[in-house]
Amino acid sequence: MKKLITPYAASFGRPNVTIKHFADGESYVRVVPKIKGKTIIYHRLYPEPEKRFFELLLILSKTKASDVFIPYLPYARQDKENKQGEAVSADVLCRLLKNANVKKLITYDCHFLPRAGKFKRAGLEIENRSAGGELYQYAKRYFKHKAFVVVSPDEGASYFTEYAQGHSFRLKKKRKKHNEVKYIKGEVNVRGKNVCILDDIIDTGDTIRRAIEHLQKNGAKRIIVGATHGIFSKGKIKKANLVFTTDSIPNSHSVIALASP
Repeated sequence: MKKLITPYAASFGRPNVTIKHFADGESYVRVVPKIKGKTIIYHRLYPEPEKRFFELLLILSKTKASDVFIPYLPYARQDKENKQGEAVSADVLCRLLKNANVKKLITYDCHFLPRAGKFKRAGLEIENRSAGGELYQYAKRYFKHKAFVVVSPDEGASYFTEYAQGHSFRLKKKRKKHNEVKYIKGEVNVRGKNVCILDDIIDTGDTIRRAIEHLQKNGAKRIIVGATHGIFSKGKIKKANLVFTTDSIPNSHSVIALASP
């Protein structure tokens, strides 16, 4: 299978797709290799997801049916119509990819999927991988094999706790408004214990901050935080002894390199 790697996915191999920008900000794309047979496209859609996505569409226009590897999938969090008139961006994105002749989307810890595995949304085949195991192993190395418990900060990321069966807790959260958490609650036995919070994504960090406060009130000893996708739109997560992520979105906390297809 021919690999097409964009400059934004250079961590997965040598780029062979040219992407430039005109003075007005429009994108120029050139697919250098001659396309024959099946292809897989390696591309990141963050930051500037709208521009990165249109560049992907331009690449797809020069290929036939292709697999696409996108480590972090933007627009996945609006996966249902909570209020009348809301656009369901997850469906729109998947439909556009399907209509652009994408055979399969490969991604990591997609927000609208409940676990790793194969799924279909808006007609698009999706292979959802999870970095939960790698995050858990990193936490084990950090604590030098001392005992610790794993906490999921909300139900959406609850499958991350499966790596520590019998030593895990799930919290519940209530949102005050869009992108703002009102409170975190949940009975947790963490007094005097080391804790690792595992989540799929850290954006504003409000969920993690509330979870840390809740765990500290319940007597947690040391608290570290691991996530697959690190955006950190509101800056650093304070009061955590360690914050670590994968390189799905390269950042200063990226310590785990994701495996490519």
